[in-house]
Amino acid sequence: MKKELNKLLDEGKIARVGRNAYCIPAKGETSYEYAYSQLAEEVADIVKMNHPFLEFSITELIQVNEFVNHQIAHNILFLSVEEELKEFVFETLKEKYPGKVLLNPDVELFHQYWSENMIVIQKMTTEAPKRKKDPWKARLEKLLVDLLTEPLWLESIGESELPTIYEDAFARYVIDESCLFRYAARRNAEKKIRTFITEKTTITLRIKR
Repeated sequence: MKKELNKLLDEGKIARVGRNAYCIPAKGETSYEYAYSQLAEEVADIVKMNHPFLEFSITELIQVNEFVNHQIAHNILFLSVEEELKEFVFETLKEKYPGKVLLNPDVELFHQYWSENMIVIQKMTTEAPKRKKDPWKARLEKLLVDLLTEPLWLESIGESELPTIYEDAFARYVIDESCLFRYAARRNAEKKIRTFITEKTTITLRIKR
């Protein structure tokens, strides 16, 4: 049964929407895929080469362009790494990208040193959602939670865009709701995100508490 289930998942005939919960994508929803920029691929290769056992994740500001009304022209890389190794990664990248790398900046510092293709290194939350293949590529569930919990994302996108982003993401892609809220709980934001979805969007969640 498990083998047949995985086959159906791989073929896209069913999709995972939660822990031991699946659906038939009846409205054309697909699995989320995003083509990363050349810079993101380059940064990932450098980190993997210099820190081969490091867990890290990359999201890009322009990653939300398919969901927003006002297109973002200037990119920023958000690089999440294990807390103990943030400074080592910073030292590695600042040699390659002088003046372009910030380590855990607050909002004021972020604005003060903002530049095109800036790389922001942040602490990775434990048990953050990751892909089986290319685990540094962020899952959509992680991006959606970060949008509502990371001050720098909120500064970059604007709260007015968030309902549209969520609604388009849930309409276009199959969202693993268990994964989404498990990560939100790790960020102490499960209640905040449930309230946002209920009060600010038209999304109907498939998985009840």
